[in-house]
Amino acid sequence: MKIIASLVLYRHDYSSVSKTIDSLNDESSISKIVIVDNGGYCSWLDSLCMAKVEIIKLEDNQGFGSGHNAVFDKYKNKAEYFLICNPDIVFKKGEVDALYTFSLENVIGLSIPKIVYPDGKLQYSCKLLPDPYQLFMRRFFFNFTETLNSQYELQHADYSKPFFAPSLSGCFMLIDAKVLSKVGGFDTRFFLYLEDVDLSRRIALQFPVSYFPGSEVIHESQRRSYTDIKFLFYHAASAIKYFNKWGWFSDRQRNYLNKKALESIKSQQS
Repeated sequence: MKIIASLVLYRHDYSSVSKTIDSLNDESSISKIVIVDNGGYCSWLDSLCMAKVEIIKLEDNQGFGSGHNAVFDKYKNKAEYFLICNPDIVFKKGEVDALYTFSLENVIGLSIPKIVYPDGKLQYSCKLLPDPYQLFMRRFFFNFTETLNSQYELQHADYSKPFFAPSLSGCFMLIDAKVLSKVGGFDTRFFLYLEDVDLSRRIALQFPVSYFPGSEVIHESQRRSYTDIKFLFYHAASAIKYFNKWGWFSDRQRNYLNKKALESIKSQQS
């Protein structure tokens, strides 16, 4: 199989994810779509009948990463690539095919496409690895950190060209299956938030990673930690776990990968 697409749901109704499923189903490079029902709340999946679709029901919701790991574990060594896709993503036919071709031809371990909001505005999906100050200031003083945020989100990069970044958005990731087998899947200590930063980082330390503008998807980003106290707690808890794992203020790998990203952007503009 070329690509196995992984879609993790939690209490989603069919109407909210039907366009995502249809987008995935239309791609020729996607051989199978595995929908993970975290907690078993999506009863409508029992009557979903599509040749490419398989359902995995998990009794407990152990988080975004854990749901995708269930797909990686079941299908390891059975596909060339795994596609991690959020249930709020839609795209035109051929966009995944283009990303797959780019990754295959350039031997890319992890790639993401150009990601835009429904109005067409660019989402800054490529970032530097965060330090505690950046995360704190962005979360609580966003309106007063324009310069800091611009640097962190690599807004000065030329998003019309491929480039390297150590932190790529987990809403839509294409990952080489051999790379996943070597670095492992998501760290399940992160229930929600920063699991994509952690995985991107681990892959970027060993394998080629790239943003690719020749493919485009639409993402209806919800940013629920800005409106819901429960999700703010998840975000804060994950941040603590992330810095406990990688280092709060002394982090040589962060410095190395961030420098590599800035040099990649500088070279694309020369």
